Amino acid sequence: MFGYLAVLGAVLIWGLSYIVMKSTTAEYPQLLFQFWRYVAVSLVYLAIFHRSLRAMPGRIWRMGLVGLGLANFVLGFFSIYAVQLTTPTRVVVINSFIIGVVPLLRWVYDRCKPTRQEKVAIVIAIAAIALLIGPQEQGLNLGDGLAFIGMIGYAYSIVLTHRLLAEERATVSQVSFLGIAGCTLFFAAAAAVYAIFNKEAAALSALTSQPETLAGIAYMVVFVSLAANLLQVHGQRRLPPITVSILFCLEPAVTAALDYALLGNKPSFRVLLCGLLLIVATLTAAIPLKSSRPRKEATLDR
Repeated sequence: MFGYLAVLGAVLIWGLSYIVMKSTTAEYPQLLFQFWRYVAVSLVYLAIFHRSLRAMPGRIWRMGLVGLGLANFVLGFFSIYAVQLTTPTRVVVINSFIIGVVPLLRWVYDRCKPTRQEKVAIVIAIAAIALLIGPQEQGLNLGDGLAFIGMIGYAYSIVLTHRLLAEERATVSQVSFLGIAGCTLFFAAAAAVYAIFNKEAAALSALTSQPETLAGIAYMVVFVSLAANLLQVHGQRRLPPITVSILFCLEPAVTAALDYALLGNKPSFRVLLCGLLLIVATLTAAIPLKSSRPRKEATLDR
């Protein structure tokens, strides 16, 4: 039960994060916003978990910094631009396509097929997503394309996180730090290139003169990069990757609800129906069938 609560808590935080990113980066470069966010949270992780980090073998460092870091960078880089070119709800709807990408990646890397119960949940979730991405909606735009690329990184990070926890036996704090630190390295390289051509915008004084942006970075550091990241990894220690991807499909419903509560944007009937179907898909994956045998990967506790 704790695994489901942990992942659902992360979903709630991430649902709000896209609204925060859209509203706090209107006057500040999105790339630098993500760079300073990851630098800050990496320093926090180093201060808190430095003893645990020194015990990691080299192969986990390489797999985490390069693989997981790149996956998180793809998600963070493309999402921050996508949310400025389309709506937060459409970004999280496109992110929900991890429901199909995660099982595909699991099959490619581990030859692990989804169970019948997970297949039913996937079909329900895809039907729900189709309600919001369809011919009756506004045509696909550049923001949607960027969000789709970010979603690929999102799905890959779920698979790599599971591998580090289940196969490499890394701890929650180690996996969380590696994903963030690796992402920081990639954003540092991107920010350095950006600063060469935009020195004034990259100056620290440009950031300190934007209190709303600083507040947004603080939210992303404390709630998203720390709280939500730890909740996700804790949840993934107890749940298989496909179940986690199904739970993440609740993000569109959460974001639409927050969009209405905070910004007054009333969701349409199709958005409400989509949210209801995603809840059904989540329950389908979460409630075990009496005839189902327990899966070896379902519990990763030591």
